[in-house]
Amino acid sequence: MPKINVYLPDDLAAAVKEAGIPVSSVCQQALAEAVTAAGGAPPAGGADMSGTPGWNRFTARARTAVRTALEADRPSTVDLLAAVVEEGGNLALTVLATLDVEPPDVLAESRGLGEGTDLAAALERATTEALRLEHNYIGCEHLLLGLAAGPEDDAVRRALVSTGADPDKLRLAVSSAVAGVAFTRSQQAASGLSAPVRTILEDIRSRLTRLERGTAS
Repeated sequence: MPKINVYLPDDLAAAVKEAGIPVSSVCQQALAEAVTAAGGAPPAGGADMSGTPGWNRFTARARTAVRTALEADRPSTVDLLAAVVEEGGNLALTVLATLDVEPPDVLAESRGLGEGTDLAAALERATTEALRLEHNYIGCEHLLLGLAAGPEDDAVRRALVSTGADPDKLRLAVSSAVAGVAFTRSQQAASGLSAPVRTILEDIRSRLTRLERGTAS
C-alpha cells in the first residue's frame, strides 16, 4: 500500500496521539470522501456509504468497522462484530470488558452458532440505539448495541446473551461509559482554564449551591 506523509502542527499531533485516534483510517476516510465529493469514483476496496442516512454521524472508528464488514461476500452481523473486534481501540471493547466479557470469545461463539443476520438492519438498530440514549453520534459502542438488539435467533445476539452481555446490561454500560468519557473530558478542559476563569466558575457553583439550599429550606 502506498504511503502518504501527513504533516500536523505539534500541538495537534500531540492531541491526536493522546486521544489514540487512528490516523491512517481517519485520513483514508477523509480522502475517500473528498474524492467522491470532487466527482471521482469511490476508491476500490471500500463501499460508498455517503448516501447512507446518518453516515456523517458515524465516528471514524465506526466507519472503519462498517467498511471492513462490508468487504465480506455476504456481510452479516457476525462480520460487523469481527470488524469491531479487529478495529481494536474502540469503546465497544471497553464496555464488554467492564462486563467481564472477552470480545474474541464472543466472536468465536457467534461464529460457532451459524450465520448472522442482515448487516443493514443492524446499522439501523445502532442508529436507533444512539437516538434512544440521546447521543449525537454513532460509535462502535452503538454498533454493539445494534448487534445486541438483533433478532433472538441472530448468532451475535445469542453469543452476547450467553456471555452475560444482554441488551439491557449493554445499554447501561454504554450509557455509563459515555458519561464517564464526557466527564473526563470536561475535567481536562476545566484544568486548562486560567486561574481567574476557574475562580469565577467556582463562585458560580457556590452561589448555585447556596440557592439550592435556600430553596430546599
